[in-house]
Amino acid sequence: MAESRSIVVTGGSAGIGRALVREFLGAGDRVVYCGRNAERLQSSLEPLLAEFPGRVAAVAADVATGEGIEKLVGHALATFGSIDVLVNNGASAESGNLQTLTDAQWQSEFDQKLMAMVRTARAVFGVMEGQGGGTIVNINSVFAKAPDTSFYASSVVRAGCLALTKLLAKEGAAHGIRAVAVGLGLVATEAWAAWCPADATLEDFQMQMAGHYGVPVGRMARPEEIAKVVRFLCSTDAAYITGTQIDVDGGLSPCL
Repeated sequence: MAESRSIVVTGGSAGIGRALVREFLGAGDRVVYCGRNAERLQSSLEPLLAEFPGRVAAVAADVATGEGIEKLVGHALATFGSIDVLVNNGASAESGNLQTLTDAQWQSEFDQKLMAMVRTARAVFGVMEGQGGGTIVNINSVFAKAPDTSFYASSVVRAGCLALTKLLAKEGAAHGIRAVAVGLGLVATEAWAAWCPADATLEDFQMQMAGHYGVPVGRMARPEEIAKVVRFLCSTDAAYITGTQIDVDGGLSPCL
C-alpha cells in the first residue's frame, strides 16, 4: 500500500463528501473532514472511528466563512501534522434565473462555492509549498463550461471556480502543487429527497430526473463513482494532470 497521506475534505458528512471520505480511508489515507450540522457530523463520524481508528477526524465548521476554514485547517494540522490533499466539495446548486434570484441567493452561491475554494486554497497553499507539493481538487459543475439559464448564479460562480483552479495550477506548478476541477452533472445523493413525490421511491425519482435532463447513460452518477475519480486525480498516476476540469457527467455536457 502507498504511503498514508493527510487528506482534508470539506462537506464530508453526507452525499459526495461522505463517499470521498470513505474512498480515501479505504485506500489507507488519513482524513479530516467538516460539516455545518454538528449532529449529522457526529453521526457520520462514529462508524468511521470504529472502522478506521486513528485515521479519521471531523470538525463542525462552515467553509462559507473565514473562521470556519481556519478551524478546519487548524484541526487538520493539529491532528495529522500535514495536508497533502485538499478536496473542496461544494454545496448543491441554487436554482433560479436573472429575475427570480435574490441578492442574498447570489451572495450565498458566491460564499459557499467560490470564496470557500479561495479561502481553503489560501489556507493550505503555504503548507503544501513548505512540504514540497500537494494536490487541490475542486468539486465543480458542468455549468462552468455549459451555463444554464435555470441556474444563473451557480453557472456564473462555477465558471469562476474553474478559473480559480487554472490560476492555482499555474501558481502551484513551481512548488509541486497541482489543482484540478471535477465537473459534475447529476449525482444520486439523498439531497434529491427534498423534491421526491410522496408516491415515488427516491431511486425511481432519480432515474426520472436523469431522463428529464437527458443524461445519455440514463442514470445519475453514484457518489462512489465520483470519489474514485477524485482519488485517481490525487494519485501519482495523475501527476501530469493539472489546471483543467475532468467532467464526470454521464455525457450530459454538450461541450467539446
